[in-house]
Amino acid sequence: MENKNYRRVNYTVSIMVAKSPTEIFSHILNDVPKFWPEEFEGKSNQLNDQFVFKSGGSHYSKNKVIELVPNKKVVWLVTESIRRTDNFEWTGTKMTFELTPKGDNTLIRFTYDGPVLENEYDRLIRVCDMVITENLYDFLTGAT
Repeated sequence: MENKNYRRVNYTVSIMVAKSPTEIFSHILNDVPKFWPEEFEGKSNQLNDQFVFKSGGSHYSKNKVIELVPNKKVVWLVTESIRRTDNFEWTGTKMTFELTPKGDNTLIRFTYDGPVLENEYDRLIRVCDMVITENLYDFLTGAT
C-alpha cells in the first residue's frame, strides 16, 4: 500500500430481515449488482469466483470468494485495488456476510476488515451503512 496514513479497522453493521437464511444467502451470492453501488463484473456465487467492482475510472477492486458456508456465511477478499484519485489501496480487505436465523427472521452481519485512511473512517462507516442498511435491506425487503 503506497499511502501510509491508514489504519486497519474492523467495522460491522447488522440488519434484521424477515426472510430465511436460505433466501438471503441466495441473494448475496447471485444478486450483488442489485444492491452494491459500484459497477459489477464477473461471478460471485461459488468458491474461488472472482469479480470486479468499478466506479467510473477512479475506483477499482478485484475480489475473490474465499469462503462459503451455505446459508450462513460468505467472505470476499480484495485481491487488487486502487482509488486513482489518491492511489489508496485496500488490497487484503475481507468483507464478510454472516447470517443467523432469529425465529422467522435472519440477522445479517456485514464486516469490513481492512485498511482505511486515517481521515476517512467516518466515510467508511457511511458507505458500509448505506450498502447494508439501505441498499441491501431495501433490495431484500422489496422497498426499492
